[in-house]
Amino acid sequence: MKIIGLFPLTGNGGIASWTKKFTKTFPDNEHQFTFVNVSPSVPRTGGLSETFLFRTLSGISAMFRILRELKMVMKKDKYDILHTTTSGNIGSFRDYCVAKLCKKYGVKTIMHCRYGCITEDIQSSGLVGKILRKSMNEFDQIWVLDSRSYNTLKGRENLMDKVYLTPNSIDVNEKMNPTPKDYKRVAFIGNLYPTKGLYELVSACTRTDVRLDVIGPGSDAVVANVKTIAGEKLDKTIFIHGRLPNPEAIKFMHEVDIVALPTYYPWEAFPISIIEAMSLTKMVISCPRAAVKDMLTDIDGKPCGMLVAPKSSDAIVEAINWCQTNKEKADEMCHKAYEKVYTCYRKEVVYDLYRSLYAQLA
Repeated sequence: MKIIGLFPLTGNGGIASWTKKFTKTFPDNEHQFTFVNVSPSVPRTGGLSETFLFRTLSGISAMFRILRELKMVMKKDKYDILHTTTSGNIGSFRDYCVAKLCKKYGVKTIMHCRYGCITEDIQSSGLVGKILRKSMNEFDQIWVLDSRSYNTLKGRENLMDKVYLTPNSIDVNEKMNPTPKDYKRVAFIGNLYPTKGLYELVSACTRTDVRLDVIGPGSDAVVANVKTIAGEKLDKTIFIHGRLPNPEAIKFMHEVDIVALPTYYPWEAFPISIIEAMSLTKMVISCPRAAVKDMLTDIDGKPCGMLVAPKSSDAIVEAINWCQTNKEKADEMCHKAYEKVYTCYRKEVVYDLYRSLYAQLA
């Protein structure tokens, strides 16, 4: 089976991280890939690059290059499937053009939606909604990350037969027994965007008996704001480490009790850091954004992490205090979180799902 992967091959975002792992670990003799890079020429930083205008202009400039490269690839060889990731928004117009081009060459198409506001976008009467609906109609399969998006699309007659729930995945240790925790070490691991709930988390940790380690790349302005919020706790109980190599970041995750990502980021999808923390039996504190609620619900339908209201440092304080005063219950939730990851998000499980969906189109 010959597949074109239309993915971002560079960058530091969630889709790029998924791509790096997928391109290294999935292709085999039965699934031969040719990759076309869709990364923007100007990387997103969380500032100007997060605006609608920037995303629109960078998307348009990249679209013509992508279509040219894709056309050249399909002219040179015969392919069975095109698999493209998308973060929606105005980029759905690129997806539409890609699907139409593939039809000319007899190539089946997969639209892999890797963002969490599909329900809002597809129901919108504005330009984004119109483009998304038109684009989805052209694809043979639509993959989504969260049950809310899945249920929304399954409720649309023209899409219900081609929508599939395909979560992210990680490598998982087969035996991971949680050790009792005191819930006094917290880590934030990810891009330092305000909309990741960073400021609220730092504020909460100035009012609780914890140590907070902040790990990840961020602008000078965001780091300065974090330092201001930390105040006299900076370099005493709140530490800013910046970007660390992945092994060092994972080392911190092993050492802490809680991984906090109280995100309300508009394009949040399926944060890998959350399932990495769950696989290590860590308590996760996050917000019910995109796939996060699914992730922090165990296989019996009960919570296996702490969901808090977005933009609320008080809610984060309450969650930390609950863990510290209900340690045995919190430990049990952490064990359930590991079971959820092993059952649903283990790489072997998810890759088997991918293979079965590819086979349907072959």
